[in-house]
Amino acid sequence: MNQDVLEVQILKLLHLHAPVKARQLASILGDEFGLHVDRSDVNSLLYRLRTEGKAQMNASYQWSLPVAARAKPGSDASATPLQAEPAQPAIAFTDEQQAIIELDPSQHLLIRGQAGSGKTTVLAARAGRILSAMSKGSLLFLTYNSALCAYVKKAFRQAGVTGEVDVRTFHDWSRSTARAIGFEFAGWVDGKARGEKLKQLLREAEEVIGSHRLFDLKASPQLLGWWGDEIAWLFGQHIVRLDEYLAVERTGRGTAVRVTQEDRRFVWFVYELYQEWLEETRQEDYDNPAGLLLRVLMETGGDLPDEYRHDHVMIDEVQDFDKSWLLVAAKIPRVSLSMAGDLAQKIYRRSFTWASVGIQVQGGRSRRLSASHRTTRQIMDVAEHLLANNDVIDSADYVAPVRPDKHGEKVRLMLAADAKQAYDKGYDFVADRFKRLRTTSVAVVLPFSRQLYPAQKALEKRGLTVKKVKGAGLGSFSGGVAVTTYHQLKGLEFDHVVIMGLHDAQYPGRILEGVAREDMDQEASLLRRVLYVAMTRAKQSVTLVGSLPFCRFFEDVPETLLDSVP
Repeated sequence: MNQDVLEVQILKLLHLHAPVKARQLASILGDEFGLHVDRSDVNSLLYRLRTEGKAQMNASYQWSLPVAARAKPGSDASATPLQAEPAQPAIAFTDEQQAIIELDPSQHLLIRGQAGSGKTTVLAARAGRILSAMSKGSLLFLTYNSALCAYVKKAFRQAGVTGEVDVRTFHDWSRSTARAIGFEFAGWVDGKARGEKLKQLLREAEEVIGSHRLFDLKASPQLLGWWGDEIAWLFGQHIVRLDEYLAVERTGRGTAVRVTQEDRRFVWFVYELYQEWLEETRQEDYDNPAGLLLRVLMETGGDLPDEYRHDHVMIDEVQDFDKSWLLVAAKIPRVSLSMAGDLAQKIYRRSFTWASVGIQVQGGRSRRLSASHRTTRQIMDVAEHLLANNDVIDSADYVAPVRPDKHGEKVRLMLAADAKQAYDKGYDFVADRFKRLRTTSVAVVLPFSRQLYPAQKALEKRGLTVKKVKGAGLGSFSGGVAVTTYHQLKGLEFDHVVIMGLHDAQYPGRILEGVAREDMDQEASLLRRVLYVAMTRAKQSVTLVGSLPFCRFFEDVPETLLDSVP
């Protein structure tokens, strides 16, 4: 590789990541920029830069720029080549992507595209273009979770974005904005705490309005989970009056628990008791981050104050935002709202229509990315079977995946006689295949969080250095082996993905066993999409690991598409 080019890249990385070790720089160059450079080469260059006064090393062998080179713009050192030279994109955009990046930023925009089509990176580059065109102004980038926040920041670096962008989860932005406006926020109520409070409120409701079959948790213990889901759905749909609840179609709520018009009056009584408790304690349900702002706006009787708005707002993975979230998000931008999403990757039970939230994205305001640049044709040939007859494919916003041009290995299938043998076989494979790789990223994923620690220990016993990681740590993960859950992979990418726990009794069996027969198809569609998302995170290879009987979602995949590992 040209040493001058390598020097420029390393100086930029020192500016972004210092203090940092040579090994980490080599890893970033490989994972983020596709430049495969040995640590020794990076070290040699760094020592030369130190003799030239362009780099310095601390007692922990971590490298950084000299103080003068790190000075903020406006200081005496602000005219150094590193500061004066604008960052250059580390990726080349297709004509299709570039056209979206350059669209007029004065209107709302929806970017639709399949997994690997570059939606996040295009949004990041579009943010950079808008920032470069603004002499002043602000830009807010919202995501669903902290892992995506970290990943978006990485996308900014890849797209050459150097301006100031506020990257936040919707929960974090909602909470901090409510507090800034003057709302005393005591904390979030999670699902477990909500369940305990609902038990108490159901008893109170029975004392006031009499017994009802939906109050009888002793006769139907599964009702407590139903109550939690119903309340989360009410929050998500931003239903604030009884007459709205009586009239609305309960889309996505299934039919396992039949709810008549009269039943809804009993539900509403409990719902209002729960809301009163939240208001009195100045807490908010974690499934209702938008409610925090909607309540503040209701109490203040106005729109979002201008000082808490932004000129431009961007939302990634918008398909997993709720209606109430978007009602708030639509109030933030002064100029434009840009969103990216893919219904095939919808892994939460949330729903909205653009009309219902007042966002116009028809015609030229909706653009499609028609190709996949991440994964291989061999992976997509298997993954697309997970979307067959899925309940999202009839939506006008659905984008059917196309086969990538990139080719690679077949999807591996590892089977064993029982679950324990399957896990051992999978861990042996990971240890043998990936132990000596330094800059490659490997995600070993399992269905449930409680499985992560045992998986980490099993791999460490086999001589691997493993990170059990979720959230922001996963989003910024650059190389090595990470152990996490299926759901945590949403919106991210890795070189290799190893999907464990695919014996049918566990996935989907353990989840579906508590689902009523009437709701089975809907739940199965969601679980299929979770696996589709997991598979399409991979840039190079996917390995499926389980015991017989194997996960039913793969039973229609032709054997010719799989490479069975003995």
